Amino acid sequence: MCICLNCYYINLCSQYHLVETNHAESHISKKPEFFPVQSIFNVKIKTNRSQIEIEWDVIECLSFREKPAHWVDFIN
Repeated sequence: MCICLNCYYINLCSQYHLVETNHAESHISKKPEFFPVQSIFNVKIKTNRSQIEIEWDVIECLSFREKPAHWVDFIN
């Protein structure tokens, strides 16, 4: 699971913006202005007969500041 969902900076973060892009999701922020320090991604690749699924998760980040479910404030 991506730790970004419980991070105070989710609405400003360039790394989360990248996660959204790679998941083909709409963006919380159109122009993220926060650049976190030392984010580590975990990328899982699953293959089926005719399809490849890639899961992107940030699993560590030195800039992480906990604020559980902060992302909920930014969805419609």
